[in-house]
Amino acid sequence: MMKDVWDKFSDLLGKTILHPQFYLKSYEHQAIDTAQKYARGVLIDIGCGRQPYKKELLPFIEKYIGVDHPNVSRFYKNKEKPDILADATKIPLKSGSCDTALMISVLEHLPHPTKALKEACRLLNQNGYLILVTVQNYVLHDVPYDFFRYTKFGLKRMLEDSGFNVVTIKPFGNFIELMGQYFNVFLLYKTKDLTRKRWVRFLGYMAIPFIYVLCLISNFAVFIFRKILPLDKNGRFAIYNLAVCRKV
Repeated sequence: MMKDVWDKFSDLLGKTILHPQFYLKSYEHQAIDTAQKYARGVLIDIGCGRQPYKKELLPFIEKYIGVDHPNVSRFYKNKEKPDILADATKIPLKSGSCDTALMISVLEHLPHPTKALKEACRLLNQNGYLILVTVQNYVLHDVPYDFFRYTKFGLKRMLEDSGFNVVTIKPFGNFIELMGQYFNVFLLYKTKDLTRKRWVRFLGYMAIPFIYVLCLISNFAVFIFRKILPLDKNGRFAIYNLAVCRKV
């Protein structure tokens, strides 16, 4: 129930500073903005989850195919289900049948990421594009399906080894944003832990409004300080790395 409420809350406020994970969400949306520039033809969304970006992508493509793992997909309660339930390393589609591939916050959750990248490459036709965003720094999430973190250097090597020519890799985030997101998620996790314990469950639910206010204060503080301090252009403290690559 809590997850369902959180998903609806994210759908409503995910693009605004009122969301505790605003900076994380904003970078995912920037990845979708980038995807819109490259998306064409048949797009396969690998690890589509609840398919939150489908509507934003449909005007730019001919067909959308959502793929998710059956063990993961069962946790989502939205009415629209993935088109294909399969492991990311074995997707039942013909080679070269897709023009664009998308992986939004997926690679860190795959136990065999290189195999998944090679599978995405197989599905793309010649000069097809893969757009992905994955974490470099972030707390454990969606456990136990959280396996890796990626620097831009490691990501570039993996993509090239999988048959792609890297067009660009762009770091998202800086130290201030990273610390703000860590602080907010720490509060959210602690509140969630309280609601799971019978003898303090009531206190956990009572704490939610106060925790939310603290998250808002954190978000606005980050907004102010990131205007003052220089951005981390080298990606030393990046939250995400966005990669655009083309099948060669």
